[in-house]
Amino acid sequence: MPPDRGSNHGTKWKRGERRRASLACETCRKQKEKCEGGQPCWRCQRLERPCHFQGQPIPTTTAPCSSSVPVASVSRDENGRIQSLEHIARHFLGDISLDKENIGRIADKLRSSTDTTLSETALDINEPFDVHFVSNNMAHYSGDLSHWNFSQKLRRKMSCQIDRLDSRVKEYWRPTQLQSSPELILETMKHLPPRSIADFLVTMFFKYVEINSFYLERKWIEGKVALCYSSTNTYTAIDFPWVCSVFAVLAIGTQVAHMEDQKPRPNSEITEELSLCSEDSVGLVFYHAACKLIPDVLLVASHESVQVFLLLATYSLPVSTGGLAYTYYGLAMKMAIQNRMHRKYQGGNCDSRTIEVRNRLFWTTYTVEKYISIMHGRPMSIARSEINADMPRDCPSFESPRFANLTAFHTLISYLGEVSETLAQFKRCPKRLLPEYLERLIRLRTSVKQWWDTLPATEECRDICSQGPNFRQNCHLRLCYLLIYVYMGRAFIFVDDRKEPGEVITGAGNDSGRARRSILVDDCVSSALDILNTLQSLSDHVGLCRASYNEFSACRAAILVILAESLNSRKSQRLQDGLHRGMDLIHQMVGGSSSESEISYLESIEAAISQLLAAPGDDSVLPQSDQIPTSAYSKFKDWTQSLKKDKSAGGNVELSSFSPLSRLTPGTEGLADLELNDMAAFFDPDWANGDFEFDTYNFSLLPN
Repeated sequence: MPPDRGSNHGTKWKRGERRRASLACETCRKQKEKCEGGQPCWRCQRLERPCHFQGQPIPTTTAPCSSSVPVASVSRDENGRIQSLEHIARHFLGDISLDKENIGRIADKLRSSTDTTLSETALDINEPFDVHFVSNNMAHYSGDLSHWNFSQKLRRKMSCQIDRLDSRVKEYWRPTQLQSSPELILETMKHLPPRSIADFLVTMFFKYVEINSFYLERKWIEGKVALCYSSTNTYTAIDFPWVCSVFAVLAIGTQVAHMEDQKPRPNSEITEELSLCSEDSVGLVFYHAACKLIPDVLLVASHESVQVFLLLATYSLPVSTGGLAYTYYGLAMKMAIQNRMHRKYQGGNCDSRTIEVRNRLFWTTYTVEKYISIMHGRPMSIARSEINADMPRDCPSFESPRFANLTAFHTLISYLGEVSETLAQFKRCPKRLLPEYLERLIRLRTSVKQWWDTLPATEECRDICSQGPNFRQNCHLRLCYLLIYVYMGRAFIFVDDRKEPGEVITGAGNDSGRARRSILVDDCVSSALDILNTLQSLSDHVGLCRASYNEFSACRAAILVILAESLNSRKSQRLQDGLHRGMDLIHQMVGGSSSESEISYLESIEAAISQLLAAPGDDSVLPQSDQIPTSAYSKFKDWTQSLKKDKSAGGNVELSSFSPLSRLTPGTEGLADLELNDMAAFFDPDWANGDFEFDTYNFSLLPN
């Protein structure tokens, strides 16, 4: 029976006395409910909502669906707390009444749905099956309630009978009948370079690639390289993953080898371009050698297989980030799940170091795939709720990367994921909840800043002194940090269209919403300019790497923000200077058809905006063909064309999309060999007599 409210209205209402009213109140009519008569009607009294009839003024003292708690009976702070709780309840339950009776009914229903009897808790539907290590780097895992887990449960029930039969069960962990012959490894070994070059490329990998993420241990890969050059070594099917990893590391090493050259001066541009030809072509040979082993790497499915696809994704990042690299990251995650690396290991059959390697590999896979997925609008391979693997631990025996930088990178991408999720909810939520999610972005902005300020500022993380030992690693961390603000604010750049000073904003929210959006946009633009400052510092002291996704994507994002803000701010000298500096920087990082396509896209937008913002009659922004001098690169292309004509009779090595030799003038496409033939002869031990020489680097300084 509802509470007695007769003292307020002179009548004591009882539920049994309700009847259909001859005249319905306006509130029930709008809600399409049956009015039960009276003034106010019984239904409106029960729901604590205003009740009025046609011709009566609408009461304004009580808000719709308000709480039954009188405002005067509680303090100001307590009243604010109650209103916040009501807001949370309506967010998850909808626009419901929050009177005492309705709240009690909902609470009773929740309690009844969660209460369990003794007989229910006694039900045993769990099918525990821990990860089974087939070898020290290969594990078998099947998810909960799977066919395999149920078969293991049944087998444990019948263990006595099975033992009495003395019949050995054949375990079928991997489809070995599909594997290739180990002879394929011997064929692949023919593509190895001289030992000194292999050692140099491995050094380049750890110096310029494994900086804030873990891919493999240096001692491990150096030991595998030594096995490759051992004439007494024999191979089995289990060796496919590590052999593939060796060639992937060599391929990546060729991408970053140019970082060891001295910073080129304007008059040495041709020398730099010449070095690109041989390095990228050799890297493509290593990559193709590794790709031939992929089917067998998938069949082995060990944690070394995870390493393989992480490395192949890293190699393809500059060429096809959202396509090939994203696919490789997905394969790495599938291999990790198959080895149960996403779950916490609770057994005792594996040593602690192997567990740490598994954890580091998994979190690198998850973090980098999340980074790429967010930046390129792709779905993730696994939900965060499915993961409970231990985070990496600080182990001094792991030489790289530095643990503080490793964990900082993971945290940065975690914050980026929160921002991405909040923006997605902001896009889908009802209009009444827009201020709530906008405020959540502001809180995230503050949290990221406070966390960043707590990181070490000496040697690690925030130390961007050019003389520091981790200058490049820390600059990459800062680029990721600034990208969070760029990603957070660029969605609002065109929301408040600031075309003319004092112009009325059509469709804008209230003043507080506009102020919050302005904060995010200002942070976005200032972060974009700060990204260019960081990249300029890298360029001045250690050089920019054309195969670095972090450097290229940060520069591209900064340029896009500056171009967008130029439409709002019109002719801003600060933005114009930043734009010119950004275009100069990104041209230093040309690394394949993918990046060249991005740069050409940016150039077309820049030209269009410049023409739009140009003063009437100003033709200075229009391209003048007679004013563009012939660049050294154009002269180099003409020289390479004549060089290829001279060598076309003897056959040519297929060139990667990085190489300038792969972009000749129209009509010379037939000069390139489109098929990758047997490249064993290419790696002649007598390199001095071959077509390619590595005399750019002093290999005499390398250890034998």
